[in-house]
Amino acid sequence: MKSVQFVLACAFAFASEAVAAPPPAPTITVAATDIKQLQFDITPVKGVNWYELWFRSDPGAKWVYYSRTPAQRPRFRINTAVHLLDWRQARYFVKACNSGGCNQSSEVGVDGEQLVAIGYFKPSTSLPDQYFGFNFAVSADGTTMVVDAGEKIDHVSGRAAIHVYRKTTSSSGWRLEAKLFPNPNAAGGGYSVNGDPLAISADGNTIAFANWIENGYAGGAYLFRHASDGWHQTQRITNNTANDQFGVNVKLDAAGKTLFIEHNQAGGVKREGTLDVYQDFDDGSDQFVYATTVPTPPFDDPQWGWCRAFAVSDAGHIVRSCFTASIFFTQVFTAIAGTPLQYTETARLPGGEGIDVAIDSKGERLLVQDHNFGNNIVSMYRRNASGWVKDGTLAPFANGINHSTMSGDGKFVAIGSTDDTLVGRGPLFPPFQNGEQSGSVAVYERHAYGWALRRFVKTGANHYLHSFGGEVSLNQDGHLLAVGSPYDASKATGIDGDREDASMPGRGAVWLY
Repeated sequence: MKSVQFVLACAFAFASEAVAAPPPAPTITVAATDIKQLQFDITPVKGVNWYELWFRSDPGAKWVYYSRTPAQRPRFRINTAVHLLDWRQARYFVKACNSGGCNQSSEVGVDGEQLVAIGYFKPSTSLPDQYFGFNFAVSADGTTMVVDAGEKIDHVSGRAAIHVYRKTTSSSGWRLEAKLFPNPNAAGGGYSVNGDPLAISADGNTIAFANWIENGYAGGAYLFRHASDGWHQTQRITNNTANDQFGVNVKLDAAGKTLFIEHNQAGGVKREGTLDVYQDFDDGSDQFVYATTVPTPPFDDPQWGWCRAFAVSDAGHIVRSCFTASIFFTQVFTAIAGTPLQYTETARLPGGEGIDVAIDSKGERLLVQDHNFGNNIVSMYRRNASGWVKDGTLAPFANGINHSTMSGDGKFVAIGSTDDTLVGRGPLFPPFQNGEQSGSVAVYERHAYGWALRRFVKTGANHYLHSFGGEVSLNQDGHLLAVGSPYDASKATGIDGDREDASMPGRGAVWLY
């Protein structure tokens, strides 16, 4: 009888342990502790085995499980897209859990943390007139940003200093990984106001830079690669034709294996917008070799006809905006062979003023910056079985558009206007007001019903006339937005310095959201 009682007692004890009471509700605090990051600190409670973070984007949305951490690490550090989050309405809570269940903390909001979460990047040297933010690129994976700046080197101003910033893990901060100097480093490489002479591979390990001003505007392109022992210049591709402007625009495919270089002469004849294509064949040399040329269309007058902005997909497409005979148009090319590489024109769309075009990584969505009775607009296209069809018109600004881009997945569009007068800092929410000419960026999102404005974005400081929005860039999923402000006047150096200073004109800045 005693043995039966002992067995029953043990069974009761095991059952009690199996249905242990849930731990008490935790308390939490939240703050933006680094660029694009929110940190939730949890006051530990007894009897907990793990914590869960839950998120709701707005009052009408469902609560969504976000992440989990063991009891030994009572903290969450998460990435956030500053330009996409609704900072006024987003809510979070934490559950303390064990095998018996969970209890949740009070809900917390994050409004007030958005300005701290914006990254503010400046040149590493404190010199005026560096125009940091005219030319930059972000990697598709969102971990690397490269920015060109003009520096005075060996008593010569305007030489290129290419700043490489890296975020090494999902929870780490951003840091300056390297400064790269092309060799030779001719004057003018840091002052490229026109064109887009900087590109980066999807993983951030290959950089293409061009100084189209060097050698009497003949131009030259430089390749840098990241290895286990750091960054190295691995190649220089030159052109000896005066005024060719070789490299005025450059692009890399996602893999960093195909390089596109735009220039303005073909066989000594002016053909602005000619594209030379180079390939790295994985033969161990890390060298790009010439593959093919995509010529310009016939111009009625080569002196007044041109092609300028171009973009590439990861599915073998090139899009290029051109002008001739008083007509703007956009060409779409498709690769038809790999070895030797060849492209054929597969579509010609109306419009395109030569400033910006973009195509998603799959070659299914297309952006064309355009004119509409003197006003700048962005025309959106999608590709179906019969070809390209108009998918929307985006016109966020009455004062013109300077630059526009699309995320690699084709879900987000960013449009910058340096002349816009909306008032505020960081991400804006209605009601909107107008004031000084301070520049803005409009972010659109694609839905099943079409394109819709998601957010207006401003600098994180009280700046105006700094050309904020003159250059914009999105990564693959659109969760990282970089915006140039090349006339920013703060004397700060590095990352997240004094945003409010205005004592050194023309130094420039890049804001990261």
